[in-house]
Amino acid sequence: MRPLAIVAAAAVSLVGYESYAGAFSPSVPLRSRTSTCTTSSSGHDGCVRSFSPSFSPPLTSRTSSIDVRPLRNRQRLATGGPTSLNAAAPATAAVAASAAPPSLKAVALACLLPTLLGYYKSEYGVSYAYGTAVASVAFMVLRSLPASTVLPVPSAIAACHSAAVLFYGVRLNLFLLYRELFVPRFAAMRERIEERAKKRGSRLSRTPFILSCAVLYFCMTAPLLVTRKIYGSAPLLINGEYWPHIALLVLSCTAWFGFLLGALGDAAKSISKARNGDDHLVTGGVFSLFRHPNYTGECIGWTANCAAAFVAVLSAGSGWQHWKKYLPYLGASVFGALGISTVLSAATANLEKRQEEQYGDTQAYKDWIKGSWGGICFSKNSSSKNSDDKDGDGAVDPGIELDISDEAEGTGI
Repeated sequence: MRPLAIVAAAAVSLVGYESYAGAFSPSVPLRSRTSTCTTSSSGHDGCVRSFSPSFSPPLTSRTSSIDVRPLRNRQRLATGGPTSLNAAAPATAAVAASAAPPSLKAVALACLLPTLLGYYKSEYGVSYAYGTAVASVAFMVLRSLPASTVLPVPSAIAACHSAAVLFYGVRLNLFLLYRELFVPRFAAMRERIEERAKKRGSRLSRTPFILSCAVLYFCMTAPLLVTRKIYGSAPLLINGEYWPHIALLVLSCTAWFGFLLGALGDAAKSISKARNGDDHLVTGGVFSLFRHPNYTGECIGWTANCAAAFVAVLSAGSGWQHWKKYLPYLGASVFGALGISTVLSAATANLEKRQEEQYGDTQAYKDWIKGSWGGICFSKNSSSKNSDDKDGDGAVDPGIELDISDEAEGTGI
């Protein structure tokens, strides 16, 4: 009966271990796990085990729903025989490498390669490249997080943060593709932008602008690396009150709100203009509260994204050495948030100016202005310097390839 008792006790321990680790992944054991086992004369296995709250990759890749190796190791420990823990060390390292956070080199390439589309079409460098870059980095971060047994995706709080950025990038590219294929005036806008870019010089002369866009995308995704490093194993929901965790959850949800607001605004305006014509002023639905929900939503989302990095670092430690470690990431996060907010604010000011010129004399426009918020934008006078543009487009800056004022139905920036 002694072998059966040992097997039964080991099975119970295995089930208990699987339940404890199952909140993240059945294949991700705890990083620190010690066992002290003694066998009584009755044949029962009495083991004292301790677990640490952090996680590490599994010893080997699982080939079935239950890994029998821990059971075999317990049997050998009980009989004094050798275990397979040391022999599995190379496999541990291999799996750990596959689950490591994305390197800075990988993130830089993910931001640079899509931006090279700007050499082909100038507008692509700030539209499809923008969505592809941020979505690629978010996807790499999500892939490096531990999986969940409850959901088909990682359930760490860092996953909620990264998923918001992934959603934004994918949604933006799909919306841009729809406009290009089904809205003729946007294809014409792209060609007009390309003609302007060609007049400024050769395609190689776009290199500084393309590199600056890649740097901006890198900085915008820097907060994802911070929350991945500090909160990569923290569950989405916890028992009790822990202010940094609650703050990160609120900021992640705020980012989701902002990006969903932008998506809703783009969809509502596209449908309304398809039904009523391009000159129709959209004032209902979400536009009754936000005059430019796409720009405002993006500003909210990227600001919350940046703030999440500061909360994560603030909660992880104190002292100069701790802050020095994360200071480059925090600086990049601030630069990214300010950079994209500046561009979006300029776009908002241009759109405000154009709408006032086109609809300012109507009572519907005046009532709409009184009951809605235009978002954060520069002074309308700051965009008037280009009002004498022959095309009537009023670009924010001649150095910016995408003419923002043409974006009456959403932004590719």
